[in-house]
Amino acid sequence: MKNLNKMIWGLVLGILLPSAALLVLYLVKYDHMKLWEFLRSFKEMGILTHVISLSVIPNLILFFAFMQMNYLRGGRGVLLATFLFAFLVLIIRFI
Repeated sequence: MKNLNKMIWGLVLGILLPSAALLVLYLVKYDHMKLWEFLRSFKEMGILTHVISLSVIPNLILFFAFMQMNYLRGGRGVLLATFLFAFLVLIIRFI
């Protein structure tokens, strides 16, 4: 478990968890579409950035779990991943 106290593990988990949340939404509700159609339809409706932002919420739980275990480096990685998603939202919003 001490191996999780590395920034790379926090970053990897911080990227995988929101991606998995978005994938679960796709599989549960929109499995009749292809993944690219799913993302394109959200982009056309103007809610893709909202969906991506909401998919980052599980990172909050992960971040607090790392803080509770006193894994500060892992928490930094989760925070970095969250900032990367915020940057992605900004890029999508203004393109």
